[in-house]
Amino acid sequence: MLEKGIISIRQFTILVALYTVGTAILIIPSILTANAKQDVWLSGLFGLGIGLLLVLLNWSLSKRFHFISLAEIIEKVFGTVLGRIISIIFFVSYVFILAVFVLRNIGDFMVTVMMPETPIEAIHLLFLIITLYGVRLGLETFTRTTELFLPWLVILFVVLFFTLLPKMQIINLLPVLENGMKPVFRSSVSLIVFPFLELILFLMIIPYVNQPEKTKNAYLLGTLLGGGILVLISTLSILVMGVNETSRSIYPTFDLAKTINIREFFQRVEAFMALIWFITVYVKLIVLTYILCIGLSHSLRIHDYKLLTFPIGLLMFVVSLVIFPSSSYLIEFTPVYDVYAIIWLFFFPMIIWVVSLIRGKPAAPH
Repeated sequence: MLEKGIISIRQFTILVALYTVGTAILIIPSILTANAKQDVWLSGLFGLGIGLLLVLLNWSLSKRFHFISLAEIIEKVFGTVLGRIISIIFFVSYVFILAVFVLRNIGDFMVTVMMPETPIEAIHLLFLIITLYGVRLGLETFTRTTELFLPWLVILFVVLFFTLLPKMQIINLLPVLENGMKPVFRSSVSLIVFPFLELILFLMIIPYVNQPEKTKNAYLLGTLLGGGILVLISTLSILVMGVNETSRSIYPTFDLAKTINIREFFQRVEAFMALIWFITVYVKLIVLTYILCIGLSHSLRIHDYKLLTFPIGLLMFVVSLVIFPSSSYLIEFTPVYDVYAIIWLFFFPMIIWVVSLIRGKPAAPH
């Protein structure tokens, strides 16, 4: 075991929920609204339902191989040599790129709406230092930190919801299914890809839960909580700002918080929204970086994953600055990323399932 720390079922649930919210909370409303329009809530519920089925499939794969990590499953299915090669390709070409996306999202948001005169390099460096420090402290330590964040997140969400109540207009959700179900299904694909397909990466963390055989309900509950928040935020955006404004906004959730104004006293509270996002995006970035270090350490037979934190962090910093010339380019790249993610996170697990069934040799329990 590369990791000595062990987390509880409850901590695993919190980790899944906050990862699911992650960076999606800021941008998913506009992505869903682009196609689904006022039916964004239907699109969100459909995507959440498919997401729960995918998580159930992921857990079943983990159970079939007696809750060993995803990297070990790949080696068991494809053989040691080929499995190690495939595992390295997977972690480098997908998990690394996804971690870089998240880091770049942080930088773009900060220099666009919060600190426009601050160099993006400084923001990336600051977040990376905190993230790498957390990864080096280990899974148990940074997971306990998320528990400390949870009550504050709940309070902020409750405040956001109730302060927006006076501005909600049910008419913004009408007419229902004006353009039929096709736009609803098309819109839900982005939600399924981002973030529900990504949750297969938690197969790297399940082995470090104190009772991995009991993680099924925790896995599903974390996904339901995180996905429910995304659906709620997307619906709130439509109820308050309407379809046109939500679909045009780059960060609709942040703009949503700007609309709060109670008797000219309680206003300009978008910093609260930013704080929610800082916490959830930090959880997503640290989980991805940790999984990347653990996965590559196993495949490269490095006994201490902490040796990889600095070189991986350095590569993430460099690549994050050159991968996208601008935030608008990132938006245009989203459909391409959807296809790329579906290949790695849907078809690749299906191949693992099929090959394992053909070979009929799941891992022996340990």
